[in-house]
Amino acid sequence: MMTGNRLSCLVFLPFVFGGVLMTESRRLRFGACELSGVSFQELRDYFGAIRGATQTQDRMTDVVLLKRVALQGVPISESCCLLRHLLRFYVESVFRHYEATSSLLRRRTSRLSNSFLSIKGKLRYCHDQKKCSCGEESTSRFQLIREEYEKLDRNSAANKALSEMDILLVWMEEIKNMEKI
Repeated sequence: MMTGNRLSCLVFLPFVFGGVLMTESRRLRFGACELSGVSFQELRDYFGAIRGATQTQDRMTDVVLLKRVALQGVPISESCCLLRHLLRFYVESVFRHYEATSSLLRRRTSRLSNSFLSIKGKLRYCHDQKKCSCGEESTSRFQLIREEYEKLDRNSAANKALSEMDILLVWMEEIKNMEKI
């Protein structure tokens, strides 16, 4: 009887350790700033939970706030700063002015907002430690995004920014992957 239990444990162990080995790294680097405890999968899941609703509510298909061009080509050394500006913008403006159409959507949006707030705090710490340099590139690119946002009414702009969040997540992941090289 004991041999059967040992055998089933031996069969089960590779699945347990395989799952541990295949989990997502929770350490990210943006320039000299290293963030721990950040899961892209969680961010993707939280955004995935609101994506359909925000994109359906987005009626301004001719306007793009988060232009890929504004995000691409930012020096790695300034990626931390641009991300810090963007997350602060999302927490202080976008999430604050977004009007969820249901309590379920409100809860899901709140999860994403809390994740951004947590990352923003870690970036703030890096900034305070002089590991998050802000230069002309990151500042001017953020300003372009901010100016486009402010041209729209608050509710439409907040919904637009949320519906385009996949662009931000792709950019963050590209920076993460560049840091591995």
